[in-house]
Amino acid sequence: MNSDIKVLQIKQKLSVVCDRAIEECLLEKLPIRKALAKILPLICRIIGAREMMIRTMDENLKQISMKSKGFLEAWTLLVPSEMPGDEFKPRNFPLEDANLVVASLDVVDRVIGLCAFAFKGDLTPREISLKADLVNTAAELLDNFLEGIASNARKQSIILFATEALRDRIFEAGADKAVKLLCEELKLAEFILVYGDMDTTTGEDLRYRFYKKGEMLHNSIDNPDETYLNILNDKDKALNAKDRSFSALLSGDGIQEKALQNGMNTNLIGKFIIRPEGGGLNPESRDIIRIFAECLCQRLFDYNRERRYLSRCFCAKDVQRLLGEPDFYNKYLSPREEDIVIFFTDITSFTSICEKALNNASEIGDLVNRWSRMVLDVLYRYDGVFDKMVGDCVIGLFGPPFFESSMEQRTENALSAAAAIVKGTIELGQAMGLEERIIKANVADHLTTSNGIHCGPTSVGFFGPNEDYTGFSSAMNHAARLQGHASGGEVLVTTILLENLPGGPLGIAPQEDLTVDFAGPWEIAVKNVTKPLEYYRCFFNKEVKYV
Repeated sequence: MNSDIKVLQIKQKLSVVCDRAIEECLLEKLPIRKALAKILPLICRIIGAREMMIRTMDENLKQISMKSKGFLEAWTLLVPSEMPGDEFKPRNFPLEDANLVVASLDVVDRVIGLCAFAFKGDLTPREISLKADLVNTAAELLDNFLEGIASNARKQSIILFATEALRDRIFEAGADKAVKLLCEELKLAEFILVYGDMDTTTGEDLRYRFYKKGEMLHNSIDNPDETYLNILNDKDKALNAKDRSFSALLSGDGIQEKALQNGMNTNLIGKFIIRPEGGGLNPESRDIIRIFAECLCQRLFDYNRERRYLSRCFCAKDVQRLLGEPDFYNKYLSPREEDIVIFFTDITSFTSICEKALNNASEIGDLVNRWSRMVLDVLYRYDGVFDKMVGDCVIGLFGPPFFESSMEQRTENALSAAAAIVKGTIELGQAMGLEERIIKANVADHLTTSNGIHCGPTSVGFFGPNEDYTGFSSAMNHAARLQGHASGGEVLVTTILLENLPGGPLGIAPQEDLTVDFAGPWEIAVKNVTKPLEYYRCFFNKEVKYV
């Protein structure tokens, strides 16, 4: 009885001393080696051990070993060099002049270390049993301290890898790597990722990716599952935090959904659904899932923000290609000098139309929005790039961002775009009921545009504090001057531009349904330029109705 009381007193002292030492180490933010060097001698002294050794993980999840000076090399062979995968039962090794007790440091079902304490060799079986009990108590006190460090390190390691993976320019490629690690580390049997992808042609598009034990099996692009696509068709329902349509596709226990929410905005930008192998997650895994959701949400927000930003200038297929290229900014979008084709277009007599034919500012805004949207659609259809809009004037560039087409093709595309914009503007005026009002106001016969096309070496790329994609050159100024000289419905092109065409001003057929004839040349003076600008006037499909 006395021995039992004595052991209880030793355990109480051990608990008080160790807790105090651990608290001091945490307050001082000591690295794990220094912390153990402070704690372990105290344990040895209280439980009566001569020597000790410990194997565990440091802050970087690297295995470390520490031992006292008198801990013999032969004894280290009795301490497993690798962490046991299964439960490790305490072991006692009666040696020639010592008794070695080896115990595991573990939390729940995971071994995070091993400790060994050497006692004097002439102990009775009863005394050895009591010493083993004290070693177990010491191990339990160390468990939580070391598990806290290992858990934080493990969480940090997983999140750092996932964050780095999600930085991949191709969102899907990064997500695949991050999810694979998460499934492997947290033992996730199934994982469904649902996310919004801002597509410039269709608006926001919902997509999904399905993983089984970390391997992507099917997604909305490659080998899609019709059941998943049917759920995605109802976007409002699919992104509702309370909807469990995707969860219903999985079978088993412990299925959880995690909503991906953009900051304080209540709208979801995605969600993921997980099914753990064992039917549940421990607190550490739940915390990792929470942090991963935050990282994924931020990456999705950045991904779609980047798409939206690029979509201000480039068509959908160019945006997709850019985002799929590593270091696309330096490779394609940083300022560089290239030969390009420049197109200026604006609504003819816009000020007079606003003053005399439109009733209020809302109608003016509606006209500008609908017309500029039509112009951008045409530019993108013919591989053009949107430079900027100045007032009611839209500037388009042909050649960027990849500069892979010939100057002949760029010229043909610009001419085709101009023809489509002239025609589209007239049709827009008719659809909006403006034609009759414009005629009644004695402004013009219809809604139309004035257009100028030129070419030349231009510095193009993202410029200025707002990072606008634009061009700078004398050719830009000449194109603007030419457009300002054009009357309603006219498309004026320079002689220099026509040199890009095999037939020159003799007439061409840039596209299957379009022929172009030219009249000219004429000349106009350009401010601060000695030599006048020589130009031609375009006639499309031999029609001069609106000239």
